[in-house]
Amino acid sequence: MKKSELVDALAAAADLNKSQAEAAIDALPGIVLSALKDGGSIVLPGIAKIEAKHRAARDARNPSSGETIKLPATTVAGFKVVKPFKDAVSKIKTG
Repeated sequence: MKKSELVDALAAAADLNKSQAEAAIDALPGIVLSALKDGGSIVLPGIAKIEAKHRAARDARNPSSGETIKLPATTVAGFKVVKPFKDAVSKIKTG
């Protein structure tokens, strides 16, 4: 689904005009980033939980050269799908 299709679907489902639906979709990344600051989390009801996770510094191996490199500590986004959504997706037949 492309963004324009998502805008149309959200506008229809939430009884919004297209500009309101697009504004809501455009605001979402900023809202999520704001919630994740300082290790927080955000729940997208019925879909998933996104949380900031600390990844410790570690050694890794370059697969082409075999050389060991050091990766610095970093913060990553963890995305965990809620069980009812995961179960519903598992029932979708794909071609």
